[in-house]
Amino acid sequence: MHNFSPLITALDSAPIAANELCRIFHGRGHSVEHLSHLNLDFYPPSLFLVSYDEITPETLEQLTEQVWNWVKTNAPEHITALVYQQRAGLKTQNTLLYGELPESHIVKEGAAKFNVDLMSRQNTGIFPDMRNGREFVSNNSKGAKVLNLFSYTCGFSVSAMQGGADCVINMDMNKGVLRTGKQNHQLNGFDRGVSFLPHDILKSFGKLKKAAPFDLIIVDPPSFQKGSFILTKDYQKVLRRLPELLTCDTQLLLCANSPELSEHAFKALIEEHTQGAITFVERLAPTSGFVEVDSDRSLKALIYKTTITSA
Repeated sequence: MHNFSPLITALDSAPIAANELCRIFHGRGHSVEHLSHLNLDFYPPSLFLVSYDEITPETLEQLTEQVWNWVKTNAPEHITALVYQQRAGLKTQNTLLYGELPESHIVKEGAAKFNVDLMSRQNTGIFPDMRNGREFVSNNSKGAKVLNLFSYTCGFSVSAMQGGADCVINMDMNKGVLRTGKQNHQLNGFDRGVSFLPHDILKSFGKLKKAAPFDLIIVDPPSFQKGSFILTKDYQKVLRRLPELLTCDTQLLLCANSPELSEHAFKALIEEHTQGAITFVERLAPTSGFVEVDSDRSLKALIYKTTITSA
């Protein structure tokens, strides 16, 4: 019999009644070593369980039975489904194990709403660990011209518009995620001042330079995207071009979510390839629920600003 009690205990203290997107159990933070392959998220009204290791059908049944029994006893009015995602091996597989998913699945985070899909692909449409990043963007966008690189489904852009941005340019080479991004803006009542450019960022800096300068720049690339972006090889190409896009007081949110890249190494990479044009301000604290034993292996969301040079 496996001991899943830390995960079940996490359910007891999770803010389920708030009915917002959140992480319930962050096994990948290694605070409970024997469960370090498991994460559990709440995408209201659904639980989303992910395993990064292969687990036997018997073990899975034990775990999910315990989780669903907890749901039936404690939160049947808030939770109506449990989806399991197997991330180990060559192919990610998503399975609806209990209940029913909403036909149109929209989750809330604060005042924002986002379309999500727990069944069709590896990524759901929004990353719960970046909530503090979205909050930073919202708090620093008033009247700003914002550039959102590797925009995915444009969560940062929605946050920027909620914070009063003048305009946002979203760029991502995947047209499908940009379509969802457009829907996310419509969902939140933003139909002007936002553009969605389906381009390869590494080949599109001429276009960005024409639109520059920007008051706020967000760079949040995938760690690895087959055929288009490898963080450890391609990030520097983006960093080298950033100085061309700055005002005298641009803020930047530079992100890396690779366990192999430490905070020190990430800062060194930024310093080397931006030629002194920007200065480190702070690292954003982890979003609530993302307890990490080793902060170097976790998401790194670093704030920079244009270096002030005396005349």
